[in-house]
Amino acid sequence: MAELRPAAVCDTTVPTGPITLARAVERALCVNPATRTAWLTARLRAAELGQAYSAYLPSLSVSGSVSRTGDRMPPNDRNAWQLGLDAQYLLYDFGGRAAQRDAAEALLAAARASQDDSVRQLYLQTVTAYFNLLTAQGAVSVAREAEASALAAFKAATARVAAGTAIPFDRLQAKTVYTQRQIERIRAEGEAARMQGELAALMGDTRQTGFSVIDSEAAFSQTPDLNAAVDGLIEAARSRRPDLRAAEATVLAQQAGVRSAEAAGKPSFSAFYGAQRLDNGSLAATSSSVGINLTIPLFTGYRNTYQIAAAQTQAGLAAAERDRVANQVALDVWRAYYSVKSETEADSRSADLVESAAAAEKLALGRYQAGLGILLDVLSAQANLAQARQTQLQTRLGLRVARAQLAQAIGDLSWDWLEPAQQEGKR
Repeated sequence: MAELRPAAVCDTTVPTGPITLARAVERALCVNPATRTAWLTARLRAAELGQAYSAYLPSLSVSGSVSRTGDRMPPNDRNAWQLGLDAQYLLYDFGGRAAQRDAAEALLAAARASQDDSVRQLYLQTVTAYFNLLTAQGAVSVAREAEASALAAFKAATARVAAGTAIPFDRLQAKTVYTQRQIERIRAEGEAARMQGELAALMGDTRQTGFSVIDSEAAFSQTPDLNAAVDGLIEAARSRRPDLRAAEATVLAQQAGVRSAEAAGKPSFSAFYGAQRLDNGSLAATSSSVGINLTIPLFTGYRNTYQIAAAQTQAGLAAAERDRVANQVALDVWRAYYSVKSETEADSRSADLVESAAAAEKLALGRYQAGLGILLDVLSAQANLAQARQTQLQTRLGLRVARAQLAQAIGDLSWDWLEPAQQEGKR
């Protein structure tokens, strides 16, 4: 599996000025609380595994005491001390200790897979937010162009009304459309500001918005192999997706929990050793003992029965969750696959759409200014051009988001998607 980010020290300085998509993703992975939480969870599971392995080692304890006895008159006035050493070692417990170890190992594997999944989800969220901001900024440019076109139509209508070649209704209609385009531009600017705040939040702080984004043409410009059967991609995803690996590891942990609960109701054998040294002034003695303990649970109020039933239920729930995640993986791949296909086809036609709409708008406005056309044709052509530009913007950046979603769906989201040229140069 490819690396999620290059091996470099995280740069946590507040981003200012233009930032690339790679820089935004790197900062999000470094400072977002989601990645820190996932890492701490994995660290907790590692500590729990260490606790499980401690059951394979003997336990040692030392005890001691010092006292003063007597009535301040010799020989009854004296000091006394005692020192003891105790050791315990579990010999056999019908697999309970091994089950706890297996459960801890599986939970650690699940935590590591969940950490991987959290990082990749944050990666995808940052990519989506970055492209959403680029789209919003592009929408502002489109809105400004539409506003300028509406202003040109308004001026043309005003000139024709003044010349007596158009009715006053044309001027009012053009002014209405121009005002509407102003409102759309204001809303587009507000949406761009909101999208910038969302990206800033992923990068650590919504107050840090003193940056701008630039379009990295190379990022997510690779075209996935859409000739591959979607069933094959689903099978590949089931072997790569970290969330499914986490779910499978959780099932193993719960199954080990069942074995641990079953072993808790069975006998256990342990060896012990003890040594003591006593000295009270008038008597000094040393004693020691060694032997084997046998513990047989006779009746626990059906506690162990219910513990086994609860553990089996937990295992069943984990298996159901694993199946749900497997179905979700297949659905994610299916959706992303056909989203990329449709966006690819739409993007291939968006340039022609803008070209024809721009030509129509130019022709309609020229005819109206020459007194040969009607205002309705101009306004309709301008609306079509604004819609065509918006469609081109959405399909161009939407295609790259769809590629990111497909890479995430099949478990192939890596740093190579951000800087493909640099990665090719290193190979």
